[in-house]
Amino acid sequence: MDVIVMHANRDNMPLKIRENHLELIRQHADNVYFFKTEEELLASGVDAEVLFAWGGTGKQPEIFCNGSKRLKWFNTFSAGVNPLMECSIRDLDIIITNAAGIHGKPMGITTIGYVISHLRKFPLMMANQRKHIRERPAQMPDEAEGKVLGIVGAGAIGAEVAKYAKCLGFKVIGVKRKVFAMENYDAVYSDQELDQALGMMDFVVILTPLTNETKGLFNASRFAACKAGAYIINIARGKVVDTPALITALQSGHLGGCALDAIEPEDLPPDSPLWDMPNVFITPHYSANSPLYVDRAVGQFIQNLDNFRAGRPLFNVVDVSALT
Repeated sequence: MDVIVMHANRDNMPLKIRENHLELIRQHADNVYFFKTEEELLASGVDAEVLFAWGGTGKQPEIFCNGSKRLKWFNTFSAGVNPLMECSIRDLDIIITNAAGIHGKPMGITTIGYVISHLRKFPLMMANQRKHIRERPAQMPDEAEGKVLGIVGAGAIGAEVAKYAKCLGFKVIGVKRKVFAMENYDAVYSDQELDQALGMMDFVVILTPLTNETKGLFNASRFAACKAGAYIINIARGKVVDTPALITALQSGHLGGCALDAIEPEDLPPDSPLWDMPNVFITPHYSANSPLYVDRAVGQFIQNLDNFRAGRPLFNVVDVSALT
């Protein structure tokens, strides 16, 4: 079985495929070929059953995938697959898998960082420090005890968030399509019960994938269903949240604030009121970033590679019909 690994590995790119990664993959395949670009791959004439490449943002290897005579499986080491779903690769008779699940630890830590920052008034303390003011806030810094943290899209990443949240003392509830008891969750609700669940949440962590059903899921009516003073955290996809509706809910005082790692548009205009709201924390879609990212992605790919060779079902298979 032959494997093609393709990744740019530019100097300014923190996520790099290194020789040790290729050596690990070689231990589970007959031949492994590495290319930095699709142009290099096409010029080589190499073909293979498996392609391991970045399927996130940027140009997708459509020419190779459409012309390949052997390709059966495309594994992207991005969790987000919207760029793949927006090109012709989605229509090919191949398996597509993603890197769902490897982001749990860094995204969980980042989420809890937002939560603690809001509870303990860290943004105000930093603002005072820049003004050379050392004084206690008028409103008492808070704790997690007696509060509810809710996770909308309670999957693999949500499991990490829930684990950390329980350590702080939160009651944790989740919302997902299929309801069943889960570790570190006090209760789980169905998608149809979302508005009911939102009314209980002091912190709303958005972790839903971007699909036809979730685009604009958090709109004006959904924010109205939120508990007064709720704090919104979006570490999923920007288009899941209606940004104008969010701004209105913040300006009205109904929401207590938000942390936005994902936002629509990604290039937020300089005149957006979100920049200057003291209860808004904006980060550059970096919650999944970690120096261990590629190590975890390669480890996950090798597990699936062994499944593929043995004829066993693969995990993290993308449901193309749901995303296109």
